[in-house]
Amino acid sequence: MAQIIMATDFSPVAQNAAGYAAHLARYLQADLVLFHAYIIPFAYTDSAVPLLNTEEVKAIADASMEAETMRLKTLEPSLSITSAIVPGDLIDCLHEEISENSPQLIVLGTSGNQEDSVLWGSMAVKALRAFTIPVLTVPAKAVWHPLTRICFAADYHTINEHTPFAEIRNWTKQMNARLSVVHIDTPPAETTPPPALLQSALAPLEPTYHSVSTDKIEEGVQAFINHHQIDWLLLIPRKFGFWKSLFHKSRTKMLTQVSHIPIMSLNQKG
Repeated sequence: MAQIIMATDFSPVAQNAAGYAAHLARYLQADLVLFHAYIIPFAYTDSAVPLLNTEEVKAIADASMEAETMRLKTLEPSLSITSAIVPGDLIDCLHEEISENSPQLIVLGTSGNQEDSVLWGSMAVKALRAFTIPVLTVPAKAVWHPLTRICFAADYHTINEHTPFAEIRNWTKQMNARLSVVHIDTPPAETTPPPALLQSALAPLEPTYHSVSTDKIEEGVQAFINHHQIDWLLLIPRKFGFWKSLFHKSRTKMLTQVSHIPIMSLNQKG
């Protein structure tokens, strides 16, 4: 059976995302794995001194995981929920988990406030770019409901044979949603038409195509999402192209600008 991994630090933000992930797993008829990675905290004086020993940290994590599993079971009684608690860096540990179990999706919570959760800040943004499988970041106030419209934010200049068209088609169909494709043109550039390759690959979905002309990418995406009542935003984080800025200096601004809907990151190799 398909598997969804919910990476949690047990914060309120992560708990909201876990509830969302539980409902999503039930909708997709998938199993849910609650995943927690911990690092022993140290105080640094003349030498590094652990603030807690390994057994204490593990005991706290075990108690938190048990409580969270019970909470989610009340939300989705028929859902298969397992858990994993491992020492180490979250991204590194998730890479290992993915290689061993090939999950369908990773889910994390995001808040828009860097101090609310250790999974916010650089960790959530790093996760969006780190994995070959889809990553869904769920904002603090997101509430699960069946989707009606998904938006793929496409950089037409980087569309090629490596673009994850199959993932876009599969997720749109699985969620029984309609697809909108939006491209941002920065003035004074003329409106860019959707590439023939993109139109051909997504033709079975009969998407609508939109171009927005603005030099403020975050605000342009936000305005489009609001106007078209988008439920999920699909992105392909890239090192080049207009999405680069969204995952560099403006990373927190981007995620807070669209903080009311989940963002799914899809991997493009080329």
